[in-house]
Amino acid sequence: MTPRSEEFKAAISAIRERIATAKRRAMHSGMIEYYGCIAVTNEWIHILEEAGKSAEHGEHTFAYSVAALIQINLAKLASSADDSAGGITDARSYVDDVLGKVCSGVDYGSADAEFIFLQAIKDSQNKAFNGWDEFAYDLLQPIARLATAKNVGKLYAVLDEFNVKLSRKEYYSWHLESDCLARLAAITAVDGAEAAGKFIDSNLKYDGVRRIAIRNAIESGNYARAEQLCRDKVNSSERDYHWTKEWYTLLFEVYERAGDNEKQAELAEDLLVGKWDTHYYAVLKRLLTEKGAWDAKYPTLLAALGSRMPYNSYMYVLSKENETRKLLEEVKKHPNCVFDYGKQLAAEYPSETYAICLDEIRKRAAEADNRIKYRKVCGIIKKLYGFGGVAEADGVIAELKEKYPRRLAMIEELTP
Repeated sequence: MTPRSEEFKAAISAIRERIATAKRRAMHSGMIEYYGCIAVTNEWIHILEEAGKSAEHGEHTFAYSVAALIQINLAKLASSADDSAGGITDARSYVDDVLGKVCSGVDYGSADAEFIFLQAIKDSQNKAFNGWDEFAYDLLQPIARLATAKNVGKLYAVLDEFNVKLSRKEYYSWHLESDCLARLAAITAVDGAEAAGKFIDSNLKYDGVRRIAIRNAIESGNYARAEQLCRDKVNSSERDYHWTKEWYTLLFEVYERAGDNEKQAELAEDLLVGKWDTHYYAVLKRLLTEKGAWDAKYPTLLAALGSRMPYNSYMYVLSKENETRKLLEEVKKHPNCVFDYGKQLAAEYPSETYAICLDEIRKRAAEADNRIKYRKVCGIIKKLYGFGGVAEADGVIAELKEKYPRRLAMIEELTP
């Protein structure tokens, strides 16, 4: 289909009707509330899934037009609906997916590519994006790779307008990274890799640009640069591991791609012991086992984890290593965890495990004051059955019925 064909116009008209129908059905008293917003965004996601298939089949202009139409309506919806469930955010990710398929699939420099590029610039200025400028950048960033020497100036002009507009708003700076990423895509397409490299080096303060720089360095085999880019980010941040984890993950990938097992093991141990990331336990064990150093390292490593790691993470490691005696001692200190490890512990220490379970059941039953909590008590009693403590479970059920005769709901839940 070509954009001016009757077939194209009819197909877009049908999409417009589906979009409008979804909104009408969800509208109540002039508002789209929580469940209505879910219904609307689910329908629009279905439309986007179909558009993605159209892009895969070469209908790039149609797929773009559908994605842009949905994006504009998502911005309108964001201004008038209860999106507590996050449906708009989910739908935007589908828009991104469709645009990615369109821009990677269409032939660069073709008439279709130019149509998509120019239409996106026009669509980005839709008044629906006023106050929702991030939606406009969602259109501009992917299509920037379609820029040519002939039309790139139009993209820069729009980006300049956005910068002027947003810089007037107090505390607004988020757009600078979006602007930078769009310009980088255009520079790469129009001016080539060398110019793009210089632009990247000048804008590493933006995480999105740094990610691209790291990925480029990895792919080109420049592992020293990739490592430094990761290290600089980690070392400059005062935020906790939750915020820096991405850069450590990239750093570990650098060492993997470089085949540097020593640095992999060193980083894995640092993240395990220092950051309490249990994901790296198996990684470290594999690396040291391959090196023949695991048996020698294990006792001191376990001691370090026991003294520095949060108890729940430490118990996870003990369970993985089947250190049941040590695990039992930890569970005694933190009996609320017994139902996580009871099956493993009961295989070797049944009486001690059952005793901890019974104490915990009695404690939680005493605190329970509604049917939901009663059901939770029944749930852990079922776990005790599963651990093999059948007699103990039967006994505590009888005990609770006798102790709390006025808790009729509890007795009802306890009765098979």
